[in-house]
Amino acid sequence: MAKKILKVNDDIELTYKVDGYILGVLGYASVFNKTYSLKEIKKINDNKKNKKVFACLNRLIFNDELDKYKKTLLKLDQMGLDGIIIGDVSALNYDLKTDLILDQMHLNNCYQTINFYVNNGVKGVLLTNDITKDEIDEIRKNTNAILFKQVFGYPHLSTSKRRLVSNYFKHFNLVKANGNSYKIKEANENNYYKIIEDDFGTFILEDNALNLLGVNLNVDYEIIDSYMIKDVKEVVLAFMKNDLNKKNIIDKKYNANDGFINKKTIYKVKKDEKKES
Repeated sequence: MAKKILKVNDDIELTYKVDGYILGVLGYASVFNKTYSLKEIKKINDNKKNKKVFACLNRLIFNDELDKYKKTLLKLDQMGLDGIIIGDVSALNYDLKTDLILDQMHLNNCYQTINFYVNNGVKGVLLTNDITKDEIDEIRKNTNAILFKQVFGYPHLSTSKRRLVSNYFKHFNLVKANGNSYKIKEANENNYYKIIEDDFGTFILEDNALNLLGVNLNVDYEIIDSYMIKDVKEVVLAFMKNDLNKKNIIDKKYNANDGFINKKTIYKVKKDEKKES
């Protein structure tokens, strides 16, 4: 059975009874409400008891940051962590002892790609949210990689290093409200999305939470993500106990669904967009 790990967004979550934690590294993690210094991560890891602890550096790294990025990774490598989650493959050049887990949002979706990275030093991957259970089973059958999959939280759709929200308000000469979270509406559709801006850029998330409670996934770790959610203790308990009676309650409370897990993504050209050559 997959271990349940919590992507920590508040200190109180470190007291929740889960199998492990994902800790955002200060200055290197995006889409976290809370990040931790190296000193704080070491203290948490030293006191982890029987829990797994993963440090996360999932944001884009620029050329002028590589030296500092390498030094940060080397310090983390000395802590005895269960894994380091990376978004930048330059980490594969640093001869780290700690297991490297690759997070590339929508790119980890087939076993051929995953096996390429495994052959080049990666130990595990965060699977994309836009594949089905059958596709996950196929990946599991054809790779030895450690597999991670988000099972609760707002799916991360896209990232831009540009400050799109600030630019919008500036262009239209509007005053920004307090906070960094807004909603955008898809043109000609009734679909809304969360849009968040911080020091590292702009991030777009689903407005509906993902809830895969009760879905038997053939992965090693299932991730519960509390980003932009005040308290997930009830959710954590439901997943730890596999309490299917809470499925509808969670769906209703967070306007949640099961995403693409049972639905293939198929793109078709609209009839009025197809042009004769």
